[in-house]
Formats: sequence, C-alpha cells, structure tokens
Amino acid sequence: MKINYRSLAGLMLLVLLALLLGACQQEAAGPDDSVLMQDPKYIMGSGLFKRHCAGCHGEAGEGRTSLGPTINDASWQVDITDEHIRSVILEGRRVAGTSMDSFKDMLSDDEIDAIIVYVRSLAR
Repeated sequence: MKINYRSLAGLMLLVLLALLLGACQQEAAGPDDSVLMQDPKYIMGSGLFKRHCAGCHGEAGEGRTSLGPTINDASWQVDITDEHIRSVILEGRRVAGTSMDSFKDMLSDDEIDAIIVYVRSLAR
C-alpha cells in the first residue's frame, strides 16, 4: 500500500487548525466559574458591575438598546484591551446613540481592576 504523504500532511494540518480554533474559542469563553468564585477581584467586580454598569450594559453584558453596547460578545472581548476598558471607565465615552459618563471620581484603581476582571468573565 502506497501512502500519499501530501494528503496525510494536509489532513494533519486541518486537524491542527481545528484544534487551534477550538482552543481560541474556549479561551474567549472566559475562566471557569469555580475559579472565578475564589477570586476576590471577581467577587468585588461582580458587585460593582451590578451597581454601576448593569443598568446600561445588562446583567450579563448583553447591552441595552441606546444605553450601552454589548460587552459579552467574544469578538468584542478579543478586540478590546484592558487598558481601553480602563480608559473608557475613567474618561467616559460619547458615541452615536450611547453615552457613558466618567467614573474617575467614583471608582478607585482597585475597583476598576475588579470590574475589568468581571467584564472579562462575561465572554461567551
């Protein structure tokens, strides 16, 4: 039996790509809940998010029409950096259809860090 190495190499490449894509999708889903429930920043961030953010961004980050954009979407989570999230929390943001006030006089650096941890956990 003659083995077609070119076909075998192609098949191996497809399997490798499938595994890599699966790993990327799994990573975008955020950390496991059992890990998060032990993280003090997650716990603090959860409460702060519910108090300051959920009114516009929704309880699960699903967004509210004309109030706040969706922030639990995997592509949004991948495309935005923690520093950009921090900047928007500190400085606020004005874009067509939505408006976010600055929280720099309301939240400490540790509280903002905690909110970022919680926002990252919302990835779906």
